[in-house]
Amino acid sequence: MNITSPHNEEQPSTPFIAEAVLQPTDAPIPADSLDSTEHHEALMGATYKSPTAADKNATVTVMGEEGAGELRKVIATEFVSKPVQLTSPPVVLQNSIVLIDPKIPEVKYTIDAANRRNLMVTAVIPQPNDGTKNFVLHPTTAILLEYGVHQVYEPPVGVKFDVMECAYHLKTIEAQQNLRFLGVIPCRESSVDVADMLSALLGLRNGNDLGLAGARRDKGLMKVAVANAGLRVAKYARLTRADGGEVELAVEELELEFPIVVKTPRGWSTQDVYICNDCQEAKECVSKIVKSLGPDGRKTQYALLEEFLTGEEFAVNLITSPTTPRGVQVTDIWRYHKIFLHGTMVNTWQSMVDPHDKAYASLVRYAEGVCRAVGIKYGMAHIEIKAEYDSKLGRWINPAMIEVG
Repeated sequence: MNITSPHNEEQPSTPFIAEAVLQPTDAPIPADSLDSTEHHEALMGATYKSPTAADKNATVTVMGEEGAGELRKVIATEFVSKPVQLTSPPVVLQNSIVLIDPKIPEVKYTIDAANRRNLMVTAVIPQPNDGTKNFVLHPTTAILLEYGVHQVYEPPVGVKFDVMECAYHLKTIEAQQNLRFLGVIPCRESSVDVADMLSALLGLRNGNDLGLAGARRDKGLMKVAVANAGLRVAKYARLTRADGGEVELAVEELELEFPIVVKTPRGWSTQDVYICNDCQEAKECVSKIVKSLGPDGRKTQYALLEEFLTGEEFAVNLITSPTTPRGVQVTDIWRYHKIFLHGTMVNTWQSMVDPHDKAYASLVRYAEGVCRAVGIKYGMAHIEIKAEYDSKLGRWINPAMIEVG
């Protein structure tokens, strides 16, 4: 990574990469003629000489001249003698994106897309791999640099990730390296919260509504937001007793028939999701969930008990952006083929269906409404829905949300 000092007076013979991005010309630019950091002026923090010292501090790792990662201080020493200049030359900025908790091999496609747009890639690893985790799901800084990430931010070893501290550091990096962060991309479901908060703290306008961040992760709040939008959701109860002693009352109050569903409020896929055929099973499952660690690593304060929705299950994928006609657009729909296995419904295979077919019109409109209800305005969304087929109408009807991802 060739990063020069901001005091270097030498003018490069080729244009700054940001100039090509911000003011594109009609002439095509050869793919190999510009590198997203080759002529970019940046002020970098000093290299840590001691690994022990690096472990105690937040670091930014970049690829060194010898092809190995260099651990650097996040903030560089800087002397600003003229903080106010009435006539200052325009600052040439290097556009960059921030990837939260990237994993292999998906990050390769994101990096390739960024390189085609001459974007610098900055990765944030909230929980660095200490060697005990799978290197594919939890790549180290060295692996990410080899894949093409330009720099990697990590918190101190053994210290819990602080999103506010990370935001302060990224803003300083942005100023000292003459960067302009264009967006924050979560690379896994558990990093969505961090991405939403960092987008807001970095002052980006393309982040999703923070006021509804909880509705995008907590399945209880998710149901509240969707129901408040006038959309159908399953009847549910929040149970907080670790012994499951509230199950009978919940079943009676909700007028449910077995089977019923007991699930963790902040999980994904079928993790900690149970189909229960009687109260005793439900009690045991509630006990497993309440006061235990959920799939996201956080302590779970309650379990969700829900009615078991009839019908078939679908996954609806969407793209959300103010540039689309309705702010959200369904890209594809998949029909799950699930079987009951090990106490839950397991997907064995899925088949793609045509979202433009009138038979699936209610699923399309419902999924669009769910996106708006939980505040997804930018990026991708994955909504799992159950619906029933009306043979007389030849359409799927009565859609109801299972979860949003």
